[in-house]
Amino acid sequence: MIVAFGVIGLLILFLIYFVLRAQNLQKELALLRHSNKQTSNKVTYAYRNLVLVTDALEKNLTARIESAYKSRLIDQTQYNALHPLMRNFSTIVMTCCEKGMSFEESLNKVLLNEEVTLEEIREVVKALPSNVRMVWAKNTADGFIAFCQTVTATVSGTTAKAQKELSSEE
Repeated sequence: MIVAFGVIGLLILFLIYFVLRAQNLQKELALLRHSNKQTSNKVTYAYRNLVLVTDALEKNLTARIESAYKSRLIDQTQYNALHPLMRNFSTIVMTCCEKGMSFEESLNKVLLNEEVTLEEIREVVKALPSNVRMVWAKNTADGFIAFCQTVTATVSGTTAKAQKELSSEE
């Protein structure tokens, strides 16, 4: 009889322990859901801002390349290769960021809708200064962003100023 009461008492203690543990886990779950919702809202906000920034940069870079072409600082071949890159800047960067693609994969996807090929772009890049080729070779979104900034600065003649800005950012 005493053994039965002992076993029943022990089972009641286990029951109390598991009920309290389940309540604590429910509280933790509620806190984690709230935290997850806040984090999700912050990510969504950051994503929207990233889209806005890349769109603004795309317009700026496209205007720079067009200005360099109109000023005859770059020739037709360079313009034909660089203009689609600048015009699709936002798409390339966002594809790299959203889908985890490398820069080259993202670029190949964008070039399906363009008249220029990757080989033609590579030929133009080979003729650019070594600092521009180095950032192109990174094959990442940040390398592409640096490439676009550097190449537009190089062709517009503001290379020294742009290099100081890029080196201070990195």
